[in-house]
Amino acid sequence: MNNEALSVFKSVFSSGDAFIYRCANDDVFTMEFMAGQVEKLCGYSVDDILGNKRVAFGDLMHKEDATGVFAEVDTAIEQRRNWDVDYRFCRADGTEAWVRERGNAVYDGKGTLVYLQGLVVDASAEVKLRETLEATLRETEEANTEIVELAGNILRSVRELSILSINTGIEAARAGDAGLGFAYLAKEIKNLSNENAKWASRITAMMADRQRSKTGK
Repeated sequence: MNNEALSVFKSVFSSGDAFIYRCANDDVFTMEFMAGQVEKLCGYSVDDILGNKRVAFGDLMHKEDATGVFAEVDTAIEQRRNWDVDYRFCRADGTEAWVRERGNAVYDGKGTLVYLQGLVVDASAEVKLRETLEATLRETEEANTEIVELAGNILRSVRELSILSINTGIEAARAGDAGLGFAYLAKEIKNLSNENAKWASRITAMMADRQRSKTGK
């Protein structure tokens, strides 16, 4: 990717809790390019991760999640499809961060795999929502209220993802051949946005129905 295209993509992902990457298909996902909120999500700077300078990307994954992530990526590559995985980062300060990743393998004209690329987004709201849904077995008013609030948070993140989708598509086209590899990311961001929107809307409607059944209104 040339310097102009690199600048464009860094600009697109300068806001929002997400980043894009390109990496080698090796045992630690050695990073070759990253743009976006890398340090915010990973706890390490781009310089720390590129080329495994300070830490390898694969080593940032929680040990309980890493095996499953690598297995899913390997399976997706074998089946020539995209992967979609959730996992935790073990950050430099000792905290953990849940993320969701969508990616795919890129091949040259001879069908040889040349690199992996993808999108990583903050999944903390989704994880918190799942935890709260489990807690609603108690059917407390407080839990119901929290679910609605969390669904609202996801809807707000959906709007941000939609904006990223539009910007990425525009800038990929503007970058010409240098941006073709990332053009698919605009589609993936849009798909993720649509999925989250449907999920959040369904939860909100479900909780509203439950509330009406309780009050008889």
